[in-house]
Amino acid sequence: MPHKKGRSLKVAADAVAPIATSAYPTPAQRPLNSRLNTTKLKTTFGLSLPHWQIGVTRMLDEIL
Repeated sequence: MPHKKGRSLKVAADAVAPIATSAYPTPAQRPLNSRLNTTKLKTTFGLSLPHWQIGVTRMLDEIL
C-alpha cells in the first residue's frame, strides 16, 4: 500500500490494532497513561510545543 508520500508501507494501516498496556507484559512497569505533560515547560520557560503529529509529519518529510 503506497503512503501519501509515495513510499510503500509493509503493512496496511488498518492491520495495526491498539492493545492495552496490560495485554503486553514487559519486565518493567509501564504507566497506563504515558503522555508527556508539557504544562511545566510552558509555565517555566514559556515554551509552546507543537502537537506530536506535526513532529511525525516533519520527520517523515525529512526521511522520505
